[in-house]
Amino acid sequence: MRGKETETMALSHGIFLRSLRDLVRWPILREVLITGLPMLLIWAGIGWVVWDPLLRLTTWVISWVPFSVVKANGALLILFLVWAMAVLVSYAFVTAILAPIFFRKMKRGYYYYSFTTLLLFAAGWAWYIMANWGTFKSAIADRLLVWLPFQTVAEGSAVLLNFYVLYGFYILSLFLILSFYRRDFLETVREIDYPDISINEMKIKTGHGFIALRDAGMFVLLTVLLFPLLLVPIVNVLIQLFLWAWLYRDATFRGTCRLYCSREEFQRLKRHGFVIWSIAFFASLLNFIPIINMFTPFFAQLVVFHWIMAEKGVQGATEEIIEKERYDGEK
Repeated sequence: MRGKETETMALSHGIFLRSLRDLVRWPILREVLITGLPMLLIWAGIGWVVWDPLLRLTTWVISWVPFSVVKANGALLILFLVWAMAVLVSYAFVTAILAPIFFRKMKRGYYYYSFTTLLLFAAGWAWYIMANWGTFKSAIADRLLVWLPFQTVAEGSAVLLNFYVLYGFYILSLFLILSFYRRDFLETVREIDYPDISINEMKIKTGHGFIALRDAGMFVLLTVLLFPLLLVPIVNVLIQLFLWAWLYRDATFRGTCRLYCSREEFQRLKRHGFVIWSIAFFASLLNFIPIINMFTPFFAQLVVFHWIMAEKGVQGATEEIIEKERYDGEK
């Protein structure tokens, strides 16, 4: 039993590492940026247009919430901003020190460094804040926010809720684009990692299109229905994790299987619900990390793709072969 668990952990580590490596390869990163950056600009423009009406709505919702809840939620939001700033400042500080020494010798290693460093700082600062939760909560909720009138705290919370709503729809847009135009993205990955396999020309029916639209609709509906709960500390975090995991888990799996699985493989893999939910949940956690959150839907797609290939028994190309192919292609 222990040997099987060790093998499973090694397989999971290999899948996540390969997904990370793929995410920072330029042909794949280019696909990500071509999709992510325009959508970011589009939602920034939409946010500029709808900001005031949305702010009035969120402020009105908050006006019905007891001040003690608003204060507690305000403390949590402030801590989240402090955490995000600590992650970014730490990353910038370490990068400024290391850049003159190491980065000139790096090629794609810089991207590995950035992703890994951001993850480590995010985990480290999260642990530090949780370990000193009582001190931070007392300083913010019992000292800082108690001196501020309800209107000031409410408006601050409303502004942050505005950002959350717009960010949620940005993630939803990336999910839908990737769901319905995933073939080009996955084929770019396949040509690098699995050049010996081919896409299924006779695609199986997985209900992917309906599932993607259904889950997107449920994401919007649940966001609206559960909107007041986004003001309740801890509960709001759990709701966000669930909604994002719900969005990622089924459609991403079905869309990938439609391109690369047989009917028998699809039916067999569909029974691995725990694995699919685990991938979706981990990807949802990445949505909270600055910078990395822009790549989360693509990372989730990569992990699902490599997991399916591993379950099919397909051996991916080694890093040496991939580098050789890239070098030959540049000649």
